[in-house]
Amino acid sequence: MKRTFPLASLCPQAMTVSADIVKRQLKQKPFIVCFIMNLACCAVWAQPKNAHCPIPIHRKAGKMTVVDTTRIRIWYAFNADDIKDENTYIDQQRLDIGKHVTKYYSDFYFRSDSLKAAWLKAHPGASSVPNFLGNGGKNYGTWSEYECSDLFISNGRLTEYATMPRYLDKYNSWYTEPYPLQQWKIEPERQTILGHQCQKASCHWRGRDFVAWFAPDIPVQAGPWKFGGLPGLILKLQDTDGVYRFEAVQISSRPFPISKYDFKNYRSSTREKVWKLQKTFNENWFKAADYHKASMDAAGNMVVGEAVSIYTPYNPIELE
Repeated sequence: MKRTFPLASLCPQAMTVSADIVKRQLKQKPFIVCFIMNLACCAVWAQPKNAHCPIPIHRKAGKMTVVDTTRIRIWYAFNADDIKDENTYIDQQRLDIGKHVTKYYSDFYFRSDSLKAAWLKAHPGASSVPNFLGNGGKNYGTWSEYECSDLFISNGRLTEYATMPRYLDKYNSWYTEPYPLQQWKIEPERQTILGHQCQKASCHWRGRDFVAWFAPDIPVQAGPWKFGGLPGLILKLQDTDGVYRFEAVQISSRPFPISKYDFKNYRSSTREKVWKLQKTFNENWFKAADYHKASMDAAGNMVVGEAVSIYTPYNPIELE
């Protein structure tokens, strides 16, 4: 006999839920079910963040391994409306450059994981965990591959550990590829960023044209996301269509541990396969998660109906 729940009382547009998700959530507090239902009520936000994709359940920040120590750490604003206000960022991200390992990842997501680990210690009997803790910028609590992927660079190779949206964690994957891959043209224009005299460079990479500003006085060939290979640290980068923007907002030479989650359950893959998965989940998370319409019968029981499919336009930083 199926377990049922009166979904209509939660949200008139929220009559969509996967049958197995309902069964799991019925065992938890009602506000958890309300949270899932509210995802379906959200308006569609422009890429690079799709409101229909819920952020994954937290990773265990207490079970990380230190793999190096930073020589320099850079914080980047990702798609900021106001560079001085992190509440207007899609994300704040970190570039940790060590002696042997470089890591690029979401500062907001990392801090939320740490806060949730502390929350769990303070609430050992809790049946659920808050979706997101701490500052998450605008539209926080929803999944994006740019926030939920950890990039590690070592010995001329980049490894991406791609954490997928909630209820799609079986697709969590990792792959490696050469680093760096961009072929840059250095240009004469200059501008000052965080007190550093930067020079302009441009490239065409994976279907887009990009402009970068690098600091020759910081002689590391790295930058935000998968970009690098210039004779200086990239402090600012955007595509010429203005869809994706990264800008450094802080630099520190203090030593910080470079940590790595336990990714042993992630499956080995290729960039092309991971890219296709991320594209599929961005375009139609409901279909990928097997969400179904639901209705109430005369007895007040929930009846699971047809599958839901909601297409969302997707405009990734890598077009190919």
